[in-house]
Amino acid sequence: MINKNTSVSVIIPCYNVRDYITDCLDSLINQYCLPKEIICIDDGSTDDTLLILQKYASKWDYIKIIEQTNQGVSTARNQGFEIAKGDYILFIDSDDILNINLLYQFDLFLKRSPNLDLFYFDYSIFKQCEKSPKQNEIKAFETEIFKSGTDLLTYLLERKNYSGVVWRFIFKRQLLTEKFIQKNHEDHLISLSIISKAKLSHYFKNRTAYFHRIRSTSLSNLNVDYIYVGILKNVLTECIKQITSLPLSDMAKRNYILVMNVTYLESILKSSKLNKKEEKDNLIKELGILRLLIRIYSSNKPNIIRNIFYTLKFMKKYECSMSTKKALLKCAITKQHPCLDIRSNYNQYSSLNNF
Repeated sequence: MINKNTSVSVIIPCYNVRDYITDCLDSLINQYCLPKEIICIDDGSTDDTLLILQKYASKWDYIKIIEQTNQGVSTARNQGFEIAKGDYILFIDSDDILNINLLYQFDLFLKRSPNLDLFYFDYSIFKQCEKSPKQNEIKAFETEIFKSGTDLLTYLLERKNYSGVVWRFIFKRQLLTEKFIQKNHEDHLISLSIISKAKLSHYFKNRTAYFHRIRSTSLSNLNVDYIYVGILKNVLTECIKQITSLPLSDMAKRNYILVMNVTYLESILKSSKLNKKEEKDNLIKELGILRLLIRIYSSNKPNIIRNIFYTLKFMKKYECSMSTKKALLKCAITKQHPCLDIRSNYNQYSSLNNF
């Protein structure tokens, strides 16, 4: 155990996570390089979450607790950031787990590059029913160095490896100049703002750096309401506006716009927004076409036969009309959107205005 401190403040919003917060905190207190502080914000938990936090805080003086009535993850993150004293910030989810070697790797890069603004890393997912991932020291890894956050963003978007979540990077605290304002989808705008302002950035390519837990009670696995969809639409509209104004490659911008439109369409399908069968059928058709075009343009999979099989699998998953099936198969063969050349005119496309 190296057991030296880094300049990182870790901020963890917590709400009813008694079954998971121990794994999260254990992965932090056992880091080879410890964080400067761990700030846990209890967001009005009604289970034993607060008791567990207090138990840890009584043993480790660098663990701090903020208590608030239930106001959501955005307010919790804002509260934690206001009292954070580290030069660098890491927001993490309370049911996730860090590799015990992650902060040590960050510290190594920081020593080599004292002007480091942003340290971006890969992650793996595991399901709620699965055992917590085994903690092994990170040994083999790749890294990419970028002169600016926009260069990094272009690289990630061109490879479809940008998720917009705020827990995928450690960043210099001066880069966060605005507050989280949404209860849902709050990561998207903040992540874009931070990365686009960053200068020297490192991309740490190791999927065992961070482990993200997928729970059945997460919003992505539940039916969502009309308000949720409305918030998502407003956030993505602003994000796409920002993306188009940044000095990114055309491929990066196109990939982002198409993927965010897919995210929006998938959220509508989980909601009760569409009452008419015809409306739902039109949405399924548009979703299938976009997925196909992302597969062809972004993943470089233009093979017609394979795309036809991909389309058949999609039609098996989503019940749709015969006309929609024909449109999807036509797209698989022609590799074109029926109404617009998205490859070159991607900035003119928006499902956000159509559904």
